[in-house]
Amino acid sequence: MCPGIFVTYADDFLVYTLGNNHEGIKFASEGFTALAHPSTLEVGVGHGVYVFDKVDLIDPRIPLQRCNCNRVLQKPSIEIMIKNGAVLENENMNFAEGIKIEGKAAYTDSSFFFAQDVTKLLSNFLKANGPIQGEIDAYGDFLQTLGPGSTNEYTSNMANVSACTPKLEETRDCIYTLLKGTPLVLMVMNASKFIHIGTTKEYIEHFCCDAEFQGELGLGKDVFNLWIEWQSGDNLNDQCHGDEALPIKKCRLSDTSLGCVMHSRLPLSSFVARTAVVEYCKFLIPVTVGQNCILSNCEFTSLSASEMKHIGISDEDLPKECITIPPNVFLRTVPVHIGNKTQFVTVFFDIKENLKKSTDSNDVQNLPFLGKVISDFARVTNANISSDAPDMSDGKSKVNVWFSSLFTAAATPSKSFILALFCIKALKTDDDSVVSLEEKSLFSMASLLKTKDVHEMLKKRNDLYQDIKQGFC
Repeated sequence: MCPGIFVTYADDFLVYTLGNNHEGIKFASEGFTALAHPSTLEVGVGHGVYVFDKVDLIDPRIPLQRCNCNRVLQKPSIEIMIKNGAVLENENMNFAEGIKIEGKAAYTDSSFFFAQDVTKLLSNFLKANGPIQGEIDAYGDFLQTLGPGSTNEYTSNMANVSACTPKLEETRDCIYTLLKGTPLVLMVMNASKFIHIGTTKEYIEHFCCDAEFQGELGLGKDVFNLWIEWQSGDNLNDQCHGDEALPIKKCRLSDTSLGCVMHSRLPLSSFVARTAVVEYCKFLIPVTVGQNCILSNCEFTSLSASEMKHIGISDEDLPKECITIPPNVFLRTVPVHIGNKTQFVTVFFDIKENLKKSTDSNDVQNLPFLGKVISDFARVTNANISSDAPDMSDGKSKVNVWFSSLFTAAATPSKSFILALFCIKALKTDDDSVVSLEEKSLFSMASLLKTKDVHEMLKKRNDLYQDIKQGFC
């Protein structure tokens, strides 16, 4: 490719071969060049879908072809794909290198590139218009403007927008006018797989169950972990402050567990279910992780008596022999800036929940949460739950779990993690005596993105890396 900018997802893998006759195929020196992959229509519903100028010129048996694009559909329904001619005629098609798509197929997006002429256009637009008013998306607002068949109908469609600010539609119209007529060339990669891991279901499926995917990418299920011996009755605080004296044993994960564990420190007697992922975690007492769980950046090392008292947990209630994570739960601890201090918030959801499924602002209490509804969580934890969802362009507000203030902050990762577990327990057992969030400040997922402490994230990650590395010595 010539000088320009290459844009890629953070949540997918591309597995492909280019074949033998690709030397003369290059990225366009002007405008946009995008990668296109054969996919099922169900995949197309959640991604960008390409409509070709002349679909009959595409030979699915050729690993790589360069073609012109008529327009781009962003997260279209199957009906819209059919209406716009994006669906290939034949069913159960065979593509190059043994790739086969069951049922009907279409070509979907992944990474794309734009050359310096586009860079100059965007740079000059920013200089002339100042800070962008609204959420401009590199896929939805760039690619949908391209191709001779594009229209500006999408600029008023806010279905895939998380924050509808007052000037958003106007700004999207300006971007459309700016880029309209810019050429879009497609690199049709018929011998490719677009593997998306951006949902909790996909993350678990690919890292825990998909042996073909793991083999193609050389992935393992027990990667850079430190497994430590732990005896019942060991004092947690002694372990926390005297790690170097602990006997350490490294073993294969399959000796004790079945799931996927990476970059973590765990006692050897821990158990991780076959469909669970544990990443960047540190536990000094054994942990049992149920089916369909993801634990990320979580930690439990020690809690002082004063810390337990502060969060309303007695010493008798504190787990000492084993921490049990119930099935179907996502847990992640996030460091945040609050005032001049760094604190920690552990978020928790049911693994199947759609955090961005919206409802009217007066119906926030009935949003699904951990298999129940938000009003149940408020009742058992005595939490004052609000929504920080922005107003839509019509002045009304659409609320969802993403914007709901559900999670409290704590001074340490351990304290935050235990609070989250007790909140989950309270809701699942419908017991209002387990934990109280009364008068505590609560945060939403949306607010955590604004207050996250990236430097502390990197520090914690590096500290864990050094801890594991030292254990291998």
